[in-house]
Amino acid sequence: MVQQQKQHVLLVDDEPQILTALEDLLADDYTIFKSETPQRALDFVREDEQLAVVITDQRMPHMNGDEFLSRIADYSQALRIMVSGFADLPAVLRAVNDGKVYAYITKPWDEHDLLQKVQGAAAHFRLARELERERRLLRDLMDNSPDGIYFKDGQLRFLRANASFARALGRSSADELVGQRLSDLLPDDQTRAAEAEDLRVLGQREPLLDVVREQHSGGRRYFISETKAPIQNAAGVALGLVGISRDVTDRIETSEALRDREAALQRQTGILNSILSGMGEGVVVSALDGSTLLFNQEASRILGLTTRDVRAEDWPATYGLHATDSGALLSPEANPFCRALRGEPLVELDVRVSNSVVARALVAITATPLKDADGRITGAIALLRDVTAQRDLEQQLLQSQKMEAIGQLAGGIAHDFNNLLTVIVGCGELALDDLGEAHPSRMNLLELLAASNRATLMTRQLLAFSRQQVVQLQEIQLNDVVAGFESMLRRLIPSRVELAILPRANLSSITADKSQLEQVILNLAINACDAMSNGGTLRIETDEETIGGGAASELGALRGRYVSLTVLDTGTGMSEETRKRIFEPFFTTKELGKGTGLGLSTVYGIVRQSGGVIQVQSAPGQGSEFRILWPRSARHAARPSSIPPRAPWLEKVSILLLEPDDSVRKIAARILRSQGHVVREVAALGEALGIIADTRESFDLLLLEIGQAVPALRDALAASRPNIRQLLLVGGSSGAHYENRSPTQATLLAKPFSRAELLEKIEAALTAEASAQAS
Repeated sequence: MVQQQKQHVLLVDDEPQILTALEDLLADDYTIFKSETPQRALDFVREDEQLAVVITDQRMPHMNGDEFLSRIADYSQALRIMVSGFADLPAVLRAVNDGKVYAYITKPWDEHDLLQKVQGAAAHFRLARELERERRLLRDLMDNSPDGIYFKDGQLRFLRANASFARALGRSSADELVGQRLSDLLPDDQTRAAEAEDLRVLGQREPLLDVVREQHSGGRRYFISETKAPIQNAAGVALGLVGISRDVTDRIETSEALRDREAALQRQTGILNSILSGMGEGVVVSALDGSTLLFNQEASRILGLTTRDVRAEDWPATYGLHATDSGALLSPEANPFCRALRGEPLVELDVRVSNSVVARALVAITATPLKDADGRITGAIALLRDVTAQRDLEQQLLQSQKMEAIGQLAGGIAHDFNNLLTVIVGCGELALDDLGEAHPSRMNLLELLAASNRATLMTRQLLAFSRQQVVQLQEIQLNDVVAGFESMLRRLIPSRVELAILPRANLSSITADKSQLEQVILNLAINACDAMSNGGTLRIETDEETIGGGAASELGALRGRYVSLTVLDTGTGMSEETRKRIFEPFFTTKELGKGTGLGLSTVYGIVRQSGGVIQVQSAPGQGSEFRILWPRSARHAARPSSIPPRAPWLEKVSILLLEPDDSVRKIAARILRSQGHVVREVAALGEALGIIADTRESFDLLLLEIGQAVPALRDALAASRPNIRQLLLVGGSSGAHYENRSPTQATLLAKPFSRAELLEKIEAALTAEASAQAS
């Protein structure tokens, strides 16, 4: 327990024995200071601020006690007690009345009375000092507080207020508020609510805490928070109230700004969530420890699972992420998430997803590190995109481009090879004419010509595959072609295979090349028989159907009426890998020496060249189905062909022969001259154009390779010889869709050709033109 410091008491008397007696009486409870003269006592009073009580005698030399006490009032708040005799009593009473003396004691004194009076004076001094200290603290608080502080009485008049509150009300001094009500200082609309609150505090005798009110002054909006509490007496009666007013504009505006930012953030979050939910890519964001920060709906659909908090190294096992080449689970070195966490800026990888929900989806993963403001890696962001359909389309495009490139190569080879075969066949036939029936070399020439014919078939297969074969389109009935070819098929098909032909009645006609259709049927039939080594059924069907709606999505852009040819077998069938390659030239699954690999590629080329589409369905052990669709012709029946009568003047005609290949030109000229025709040979286009423009030159037929000469010749013939008869030689790539690029009134002859074919086509060209002129 802290011992309380004794209060100071000053004894003033000119008699030492009196001082000693008083000291003996008071020393136990107080700290005693003594002075025999008032003059010395005045000096002590000036120096000791802790002096609580001064006890002085009235009658002393040079200065009486009442005079001494009146003089110390200017220096000290000590309580004053006078000791006097009866003779001095009038002076003492005057001092008491003047307020100079707290109490007086007469001599001789009563010790008990003297102790009580000293104790009362000391207590009074202590309370006065404490009250002064509290007043000073309150004054400092009010003067230095940034908050407005005020006191009001029961009638809501201001008793006291500090400078801050006065400034808030637009007053320069707090004294201007004393005795005024708030309604006396401000308009009613600004004071009504505040004074209603004051009355509620006084009536309910309960405080009102942090009430925020909006105020307006000088066009500025601000906010005031007020706290009010009642002031009550000992009986609990509310005598007034104290209030603290604080400007909370910054707090309110900060709160409003924060609320606006939160609302904006919520809107942005809603927009982001909507985007993430509706976007076509999966988005996954993971922290370093594997905790999931974001996992949108598309990611759940792509992966099939929504497993939370998966570490980067556990992704392959959890979601079934496999390498596309080996099929094994992704290693940590290949794992896009691990690579992103190691700091790789952008990782792109196709993976195969295979788990309990997703069978075999191909997913493109793009991963990148997630970094904080200081650039430290805190996780990984991954975009997931299901590219199964896209990769299939890309593969189909690559396959189509590869087939197109191979077709271009095949067409170019066939063109050059046809020129060689033309020379071989022509020279062979001319040499054969020179030999007698019994000549020993005749058999060799016949074998050479037979081999040339087989080579010709191969080049035509190449041209059919590359869609560069000479096409002579006409309206035909598919049923008629199948029926006319049936007898040949039955001779070719082995006995172990049963043939069934199921034509649809009243089939519409199509526009196609008859020989090409026969080639398609033949190749498909042979291919089917090879797949039924142990026997089976070969079924050929024709039909007509309308394509649209759902079927159109399977057949590309096909819509409308189509005529179909379907060839089905009950053979071994094909795997998916084999089915994808069957139309590649030279690809075959047959034993060495039993297939060239050109049969189905020829079918593919013919079908595409004639504007059709081919579909294949097959599976191991379930046979195969080839379905071909041709657009229905505008007319429903094929027109019968008419053969014009042979003209008597065809024995000897004048022919202009334009052929850049020397060997082909020479052999063609030899064949024509052997028949009595007059031939003018030309190797260059410019020379031919000069001859055409020279009206003195006369000839009956223009024989040329279609090639690049056609546009220039079209213009030259239209200008000078519009009715000239023409026979066009087609060797390869120049033959595709000739009808859109060649001059009018032209007949086609495909290379390689025999002598008989050349002479027949010349007669056909001249006869057709003669018929046209006669009509």
